[in-house]
Amino acid sequence: MSTFVIRPATVDDDRALAELDAAAWPLELQVVPPRPAIEPFFAGRRELKDVIVAEKDASVVGYAHIVRHMPMEANAHVLHLNSLAISRSARGLGLADQLVEATIAEARRRGARKLGLRALSNNPRAIHIYEKHGFELEGRLREEMRLPDGSYADDLWYGLFL
Repeated sequence: MSTFVIRPATVDDDRALAELDAAAWPLELQVVPPRPAIEPFFAGRRELKDVIVAEKDASVVGYAHIVRHMPMEANAHVLHLNSLAISRSARGLGLADQLVEATIAEARRRGARKLGLRALSNNPRAIHIYEKHGFELEGRLREEMRLPDGSYADDLWYGLFL
């Protein structure tokens, strides 16, 4: 396993995260087109406090974005792993496991009762990682996502009670 530094995001990470996010998503997993690398990463629902960064040799090579799933008090006990992205150069080195572990730890630190996430059925590597860390399939929306090649993928909803 390679050595990565896992840490909270800083304002200085914006450009590197935007570039990573624009390049990291394989075509078969793009349900929305990636934002151009020239756009700020910390915009919209992405706040600095919600991003965990992974570095290797002082370069940003991955991130996890954790956020409340629904902005209502009745759902305040649930956090959501909204996205996890790893650069092509850092794949297969155990970084996904480290980012998932860091996200679980952050959800516990914030007092969440449950951590949820969504995965596409055509992403077996991600599904394996999530299940390895105790996430259980709670729902399947069949053929929910139309992929760029015209095929369909199921939208899988996972949860982990903390």
